[in-house]
Amino acid sequence: APAWSTDDISAEGRRKLAEFGIAPPRAHSADGGPVPLTLSVRCPHCGSTDTELLSRFSSTACKALRRCVACREPFDHFKEL
Repeated sequence: APAWSTDDISAEGRRKLAEFGIAPPRAHSADGGPVPLTLSVRCPHCGSTDTELLSRFSSTACKALRRCVACREPFDHFKEL
């Protein structure tokens, strides 16, 4: 069986993570293109993409601690696997 990845989280699961105040993981591109691209993490509180990384690890190793520059609220971001 293939390993689980964060791409397996359903749209409803992503919505529920955001409602709980956790930024869901960003979707992967299967291609992986020639140029690495880092997409912004959207704040689950106000929706802004102007966020900053506070710590690579949060309450668990699979989450990072971020803060929204717009609303100043800290939040967890579920890392992509």
